[in-house]
Amino acid sequence: MTTETFTLTRPLKTHNGEVLTLTLQEPTAGAFIDYGEPFTLKPRKGEDGEPEGVTFVYDNNKAFMRFLVDMIAEKGIDDLVLKSISASDFQRLRGVATNIILLGVQDERPT
Repeated sequence: MTTETFTLTRPLKTHNGEVLTLTLQEPTAGAFIDYGEPFTLKPRKGEDGEPEGVTFVYDNNKAFMRFLVDMIAEKGIDDLVLKSISASDFQRLRGVATNIILLGVQDERPT
């Protein structure tokens, strides 16, 4: 399974000691069934009224946090532990996890 490493700005105290990196893996379909949608996509229109992309709406942080716990490969990291990361780390982690949820983990050396 391909994973992606996320580096925190400060160590995270876990049930198994401190970590400075988190290894993220793709979630399974079960996460959607168990937790619901971690975010929604809202169509965005330009000034001319034509479609111009999408905006990510994170209106269910509890579901997203459960996704993150499932996606983190290291043991001993649960939602209580993740709540202690800095807000900036959470925003960056949410962006990385969103890309993984939508696109999967990209192989750095595709064949």
